[in-house]
Amino acid sequence: MNGALMYESLPVVAELNRVEGFDPRLYMREIESETQEKQLYLDVKYRKLWFRLKHPNGKIKKSIIKLTEQLAIVEAKVYLDKNDPEENYVASALAQRFLQQDDRFGNRYVELAETASVGRALADAGFGIQFCDIGEESDPGIVDSGIPVGPSGGKRAAPATETQPSPNGQSTTGAAPTRTPAPAQPSQQPPKVSYTSTTPIEEICRLMTLDEAKRVVVDCGIFKGKTLGQVALEKPGSLDWYVDSYKGPNNILRAGAKLLINVAVNAQAS
Repeated sequence: MNGALMYESLPVVAELNRVEGFDPRLYMREIESETQEKQLYLDVKYRKLWFRLKHPNGKIKKSIIKLTEQLAIVEAKVYLDKNDPEENYVASALAQRFLQQDDRFGNRYVELAETASVGRALADAGFGIQFCDIGEESDPGIVDSGIPVGPSGGKRAAPATETQPSPNGQSTTGAAPTRTPAPAQPSQQPPKVSYTSTTPIEEICRLMTLDEAKRVVVDCGIFKGKTLGQVALEKPGSLDWYVDSYKGPNNILRAGAKLLINVAVNAQAS
């Protein structure tokens, strides 16, 4: 664990969904992530109990979005009152799980997807997000436009300057002269667009091929040193972890796992 929890450091956060006589911290347990980092975790059954205590007339609606012999995708929506209209939910979340024959819970992939979706939706509704570690990293990619800085939305770049020889041999510095661009030559082969570990995930997914995704090497956890292609064959459910829970800086790893999952989903749909 990297630092203080928001629940303990910010009184206003501790008041979020507060229930007199119920302290959810008493039911948290310590778990170890795939990177061997110690983390505190509140099981979904206690999140549901907390929600019922705070909103006894509330409801959690679960819907199966996709179900095959290998994959389940479930959506959960949280309502503060059971009589609220369909569209008046306060939080929603999706979760997907794969059938895993080598896991003692592998044949319960539908139930696991349901539990995961409920847990995420309740966290988004404020039943668990209070325990986020202040030391956790920020979003790995930019998800929307930033806020402009200054009255004009930021400073303009200064015009480029260029040092040019003068007739008497002295150098002069001034604005770069305007040049007529040379006509574009047709390229025999378009240059390959590259990406780095800091490129936004969605952009990497757009540029990355399936073969490239399979060759991405895992740089942490129990599969360190293996490729995502090997992970997909040995334990495909672990790909979810790299998309949803991995906290490292490597967006290529996240994007590769996401691409392989999408391919598997599309293959099941066809």
